[in-house]
Formats: sequence, C-alpha cells, structure tokens
Amino acid sequence: MDGKITKITNKRRTDGKWRPQYHFTAPAAWLNDPNGLIYFKEWYHLFYQYNPYGCEWGAMHWGHAVSKDMLHWKDMPVALTPDQSYDNHSEGGCFSGSAVEKEGVLYLFYSATVKESGKVKQTQCMAISMDGIHFMKYEKNPVIENPPEGVFEDFRDPKVFWANDKWYMVIGGSVVGTNGGGDGRIFLYESENLYEWRYKSAVLESRGQMGTMFECPDMFAMNDKWILTCSPMNHPRFNKALYCVGTMDFQKGTYQIEKVGNLDYGFDYYAPQSFLDKNGNRVLIAWQNGWPWMPWCKNWGPTGVENWRGSLSLPRQLTLKNDSQILLYPVKEVVSLMKQESVDKDVQIGEKKYYINVTDSKCYYVKLKLNIKKLESMFIEIGFLGNGEQAFVLNLDFIGKIMTFDKQNADLYGRGKVNCSISSDTEEMEFDIFVDHSCVEVYVNHGMRCMTVNVYPEEKQKECWIRTPYKTAIIDRIESGSMHSIW
Repeated sequence: MDGKITKITNKRRTDGKWRPQYHFTAPAAWLNDPNGLIYFKEWYHLFYQYNPYGCEWGAMHWGHAVSKDMLHWKDMPVALTPDQSYDNHSEGGCFSGSAVEKEGVLYLFYSATVKESGKVKQTQCMAISMDGIHFMKYEKNPVIENPPEGVFEDFRDPKVFWANDKWYMVIGGSVVGTNGGGDGRIFLYESENLYEWRYKSAVLESRGQMGTMFECPDMFAMNDKWILTCSPMNHPRFNKALYCVGTMDFQKGTYQIEKVGNLDYGFDYYAPQSFLDKNGNRVLIAWQNGWPWMPWCKNWGPTGVENWRGSLSLPRQLTLKNDSQILLYPVKEVVSLMKQESVDKDVQIGEKKYYINVTDSKCYYVKLKLNIKKLESMFIEIGFLGNGEQAFVLNLDFIGKIMTFDKQNADLYGRGKVNCSISSDTEEMEFDIFVDHSCVEVYVNHGMRCMTVNVYPEEKQKECWIRTPYKTAIIDRIESGSMHSIW
C-alpha cells in the first residue's frame, strides 16, 4: 500500500453568535456530507466532507472525529487528503463514501474526483486502517474505475454493506433522460472480498419522476424490508432526503418499491447516512444545509465570517412502522444534554404572545403537548429567535393538518416557506423543538414528521413565544430548558 498520512488539524473554536453548541461542526472552515459513520473498536467514528483551508467548497478531504456517545466528539487528524493522481484536483478530491469493518480492519470507500480534458472523472477508491486513526490508500486504487454504460459524469458516493453472505455497494449516478437531461440512478455492485467489484444492476431509476441525480445513496434492512435512501438533485417536489421501503432480490438485483417518502421536510437536511449504534439501532446523521441550485439556498449562510461553515444534524434513531412509515427521533443520549428549567400545564394561549423564557436564549429545547379538542383556535404560531415581529415562525394549522416553516422575516440571509402534513390518528399531538444558535429541528409525534432549518439571527433576536391569530387554545404542557454544549 502507498499514500500519505495527513496531519492537517485545526484548533477548535466554539465562539461566534451563530456557531451551534450541541450540533457537530468542524474545528474550522468548510463541512458538508457526513461520511463513513461506524462503531469501530468501542468508538463512534464520524468522517465528513471537509475543506480545511477555507469556508467555501473546495478540494474535498475527509475530516474525522470520534465519540463514545454520538454527541461529545473529539477531533482527530484528517483521515483522507487528495494527494494521488486519481483524486488530486482543486475542483475534486476525496468525495463522499462509507466505512465497514472486516476482521478487525476498517475500510473506507470514497469517490475520487478529478478533471481530465475538461471532463469530470469519478472513480471508487478504498483506504484501510488497523487502528481507526491512520489510513493508507489502497495501492491498486481505484477499485471501480468505470461507471455503467450511459452514465453522465456523476458517479459517486459509495455505501458498502453486508447482505446474503456478500458485500454490496450502492453508488449514485445519472444517465441521459428521455428529455435529454439527467435521470437519477442508484447502481448496485457486489464483492466477495471488498477489493474486486462486479456491476449488478440499477436498483432505483428516476424515470423523470424523482430527480436528475441521486446523491449519497444508502441501503439497509429493517423489519423484513429493505430501505433505500438518497438525496435527489432537482426533485420536482423538492424532496431532499428521499426514502423508499420495499423488497430486494439480490440474486436478480431487483428492488420493488412499496412506499416512497421524505425523511425531513425542512429547508436544510441533506445527504443523510445511516449506521448501527453499539446496541444495533439504526441511526442517521445528515448535513444541515443545502446547495445553491435549491431555490431557497443563498451561499450557505453568513457563518464564514466566524471561520466555520456547515453543521450536522442531531443523530436520529430510525424506526419502521407496520405501515412502512419511517419515524426519525433524536437518539436517547440527547436527553443527557437537556436541562429542564420550566414546566407549565394547561396554558391558555391567545392573540397576545405567551413568552417562553430559558437561561440561554439561543440554545434550548421546547416540548409541547396538546389535545386538538382543547383548541378553540385551530391555528397556532410559535416564534423562535425573535425580536418583536422579526422571528422564525412555526405555523400549526389543525384544520388543514399542515405544519409550515416560515422564514420570511427570520433573518437577512434567506426567505421562504415550506410545509408538510401533520395528519394523525390521535387527537393528542406532541412537538419537540431544538434550537441551537443558527439551526432549528422540529419533531412531530416522536418523529412522524421532521423539519430542519438554518436561521441566522442577530444578537437582539432572543425571544421565544406562542400565540393564536384569534380566539384561544389550551396547551396541555409546555416544557422548556437549556441545552448543554457538547464541547
């Protein structure tokens, strides 16, 4: 084997009015997709797309951190740096991928990206580690050099997994569509030894319905079903974290879809990757941001002035209901960060704002429990990071059964509204909201719906409130409190 062990490190800075305190950020500079999530030798390993030299997207490295609880992370030296002929390019590098363990050895798989004669060339490569700290690139990289026939330049983000006594890999790609544009694909490969790979089939095809390119695919089994996830580019309904539930025939290489859904309905949840925690629970972490081709994304926000850009979501445990509905809810370890400060019961809400006060006005959680029968007004507005009428607003419409994120008057850096249905089999509704300086995560009924957004408030935006536009509503329980820093 050859390759270099990179020693790039940055002293972590946690100051700044926008830097999250309990969501993962890189020590400094640019971060995007989570990569190589795995529990290896009694540590959780988080790798991520990283440009250690600036706060803009650049030649991609793999940053690295480790944790005992998926929350408190220790920064490690950079795991992969673009230093070989097949991955060293200012507009390329070591793109996203995954990690697996075999016989006590850690294997990283990533997409090497360069430009040749003005064209992007993406190949699948491997690096190996005995200790989870030092990584050496495989001397015979790439392990997959050419994409299937008909693929555009996009051919990336390998996710490797074990099934039916073989290793399998899903890779995102794009082929020429019927209208001449791109049409998303997820390709399946198989291997007996992780070194030699054979193309099997395309297990997901957009056919003009689900986007032009499928980034960051993932595939795993749960409850006798196979779940396939990806982040589509240019999805016609802006689904940025798509999931499919279905059945998989690995011998034939065919996947039968039974249900399609959205893992998160907010503005900023992209490239989720799953892994198994030490107890065998399926956990997802995603990048809390988006790309400029999304209509609401404006240059990834202003945080570059604080020498960082990009954060990751709270780790969410995935469960699959009998009706193939996926639920995502923060892992139980998150409770250790929560410091309860107030519990109010049977609170009457009217047109006048009801303020929720917490010790840290930028870093807190709120839990609401209500019964729809107790709502004379079927509309509730919840404001976060506010100053007067300037706030990020969560609108709950119990007639239309719709929840809306409204950032029209939240900050100076972005506008827009996005919504999702909140239909429920029960009249009891629960909302868990996590606010962390520049990001907000909302969970409905323990993960029936999830919404994530980035907001960049000014110093005076400290208010959190609830009101109705008319009449009154009784909130059964309002719990609030501050969140401990993970650093």
